[in-house]
Amino acid sequence: MPSRLSISVEGIELRGRCGVTAEERAVGQALIVDVHLEPVACPGSLSDDLADTVDYGWIVDVVRGIVEGHEFKLLERLAAVIADAIWDPLDLVFIEVAVTKPAPPVAIPIAAARVEVVRTA
Repeated sequence: MPSRLSISVEGIELRGRCGVTAEERAVGQALIVDVHLEPVACPGSLSDDLADTVDYGWIVDVVRGIVEGHEFKLLERLAAVIADAIWDPLDLVFIEVAVTKPAPPVAIPIAAARVEVVRTA
């Protein structure tokens, strides 16, 4: 049995309303979410049963509901809300949620802005 197991769901690309200006929130933009977590235990590594692990589909559904169902000014807040929504129902040692906004509207062109929120037990 592994002494430590981590699970990642990366590149969840959705359209959301996150930005300081009303225009950004009205129009919305692509947002990319990555979730990395470490459960206290993962019996699924032995049982090969979905009921004994963290369901990736559930994580995607939680992220989608928050990104598409709410409006945020800051990436920091969006990432924190996602982290809390996943942390609360699961028994985790660690979670990291990163939210990336490609090509944000700043003074000069940049590839992306990225915020990471980490929670530990």
